[in-house]
Amino acid sequence: MKKFLVLICLVILMPSFAFAVDFSFTDLNGNTYTSSALKGSPIVINVGSHW
Repeated sequence: MKKFLVLICLVILMPSFAFAVDFSFTDLNGNTYTSSALKGSPIVINVGSHW
């Protein structure tokens, strides 16, 4: 029962500690985008490496 109460408290309290991170990036064509300009639209961040 204690674990359930702790889980409920975390679910309720964690959003109050959340904050937005503003970042920007440049695409291959030289256009700069910011996260605040893209607010509300989905973005895909693909991070990969070649071995």
